[in-house]
Amino acid sequence: MTGSGHAIVIGGSVAGMCAAQALRGRFDRVTILEQDRLPQGAEGRRGTPQAWHNHFLLDVGREAAETLFPGFTDLLLARGGARLDPGYDAAACFATGWMPRARTSTSTLFASRPMLEATMRQLLLREPGVTFREGVRVVGLLSDGAGAQTSVTGVSYLESGSPAGGELRADLVVDAAGRGSQGGNWMRQLGYEVDELTLDAKVSYSSRWYQLPDEPISWWKWMMVLPDSDPRAAQSHQYLCIVFPIEGNRIIAMMASWGLPMPSDAESFERLARQTRSKEFGRVLDAAQPLSGVHQTRSTRNIWRRFDRLPSPPRGFVAVGDAVGAFNPIYGQGMSSAAVSGLILHRLAERIDPVAAEFPAEFFAEQARFLKRPWTLAITRDRGYAHARGTAAIIDGPHKTLLRRINWPAFQFFAEAVWQDSAVDLHFNRLINVRESLPGFLTNPRVLGGLGLYGAKKLLRLTRVPPTVPAELPPPETDFSAMRGLVVSSRTGVLR
Repeated sequence: MTGSGHAIVIGGSVAGMCAAQALRGRFDRVTILEQDRLPQGAEGRRGTPQAWHNHFLLDVGREAAETLFPGFTDLLLARGGARLDPGYDAAACFATGWMPRARTSTSTLFASRPMLEATMRQLLLREPGVTFREGVRVVGLLSDGAGAQTSVTGVSYLESGSPAGGELRADLVVDAAGRGSQGGNWMRQLGYEVDELTLDAKVSYSSRWYQLPDEPISWWKWMMVLPDSDPRAAQSHQYLCIVFPIEGNRIIAMMASWGLPMPSDAESFERLARQTRSKEFGRVLDAAQPLSGVHQTRSTRNIWRRFDRLPSPPRGFVAVGDAVGAFNPIYGQGMSSAAVSGLILHRLAERIDPVAAEFPAEFFAEQARFLKRPWTLAITRDRGYAHARGTAAIIDGPHKTLLRRINWPAFQFFAEAVWQDSAVDLHFNRLINVRESLPGFLTNPRVLGGLGLYGAKKLLRLTRVPPTVPAELPPPETDFSAMRGLVVSSRTGVLR
């Protein structure tokens, strides 16, 4: 399709840039209105407080970003990013200890948030048609008509350093303003009521940046230590501990918890890091040089604004990224979901004129079908905590306590069963990459059969899955890829 007209994107972060790229060619001009002054390189900024914490792209997100921005993966790797196999390159300590190491069929793309954004921004601006206007805060929508005939025709804004506001007209407005989006309020002003689903498990986490020594500190490239699933365990044993690699031979070390206080100063961070489930976490910090103070966040509430439930949304307006579905960022689904939403926008705009009356409803419906997957994964785990509150919370009681107790062990059970059954391996990889839903995974007859058979063999001690290594010991380097490969290379039958 040949483009014409003007599109406005509110917000210049990952979701906004993916949306702008998606609309390139469908409009003569795409203008990104960004409240911040953007850095020249890979630097943090006020509008992305999460920039100091861990970020990565799942395979599904990397593929979407690569489709929108050809060359994105190679450019990010050239700048120091890392594409790693979570089974082979990571040391993962689950409920009963360190999982065995083996190659898998999936990967995860790591870099700092500032580097990810800088790389995407460079690719976005290499061709004409998309421009940034910095220091601009959108304060409202312009519209014509009423009721089912309402059309969004632009935005009103305030510009940094100027007391006077302004208006900017457009044929399509895309809200990519993140968690702080006013999209729901703007819809209310136009006569629409957007349902909002919420769940807040009081997750908070603290991160600190470090420089690694020139010599490798271990065989692994990143590390994850899951919390002790027993609520009676020592407080520091209930921390999720992660070490993520970023460019420049640096790491981000993070500790997180559900409802527990987290350190906000360097002294407390370093002390508590050496009291966690695994000594490996503290050992790494002993070998590294701190580069920053401690960055803490409590902005982790799950929010899903259900624009898809509007019977007749206004023409000329859509929303993407955290402006629609903001998930607990501890699960690392946000940037991948934003990239996939951008790809959905791109593909739909090739079939339907983005300024057509039916476009918003079609887009919101298709986006919702995807967002249900990360939403379900996030709230299933967060719902199990007694202090979890929100419209998606479940009633306190024994079943809630049970959900908390089985969540992490169930995750380990699935991860072990992939060694035994090819269908479990295939669909579990699809699940963690949000290519299929948790209900779909748990109701798939072939998956249920594989899980049941593995459970029976485990009970009878007949499995060939290598045992876990206790958390207090170093993560084992032994490569079991050949054993796991018997399942991975054959998508039929059960390993015998």
